[in-house]
Amino acid sequence: MATVKTPHQALAELRALGTARQRGPSRMSEVAPLFARLLSSCKTLGVEERAGGIAFRLRGATGKTEFSITCLLHHSRATNELTTAEQAVAERLCEGRTLAQIASLRGVSANTVKSQVRQIFRKLDVESRVALVRKLSP
Repeated sequence: MATVKTPHQALAELRALGTARQRGPSRMSEVAPLFARLLSSCKTLGVEERAGGIAFRLRGATGKTEFSITCLLHHSRATNELTTAEQAVAERLCEGRTLAQIASLRGVSANTVKSQVRQIFRKLDVESRVALVRKLSP
């Protein structure tokens, strides 16, 4: 039988997951029920359309602790167009890394990364790193 978490416990666990900075299917399966518990007591503060989808801001409280969450529901079609290598390069670009740093991390030449960046921009219909971050980041 699953333990029902209070909003306070769910918020604490989400914070712990966020600070662990671990990603992957096992971590994501832990996040969904925690968010569901938190969102059940939230009020919507605002909703806006963005290029990548819809953003909404929620406010809630867990006992004495108030919190707000900004969520972005985006179309995943854009990232599905990218190859695995392009997705990795796009992630590094969003982190603010230079082409040389990305090349070094990936073990490829700077020209290869430059070519991948051109392909990423073309496939996602963006013209700058800023536009790329806006398109891919919540």
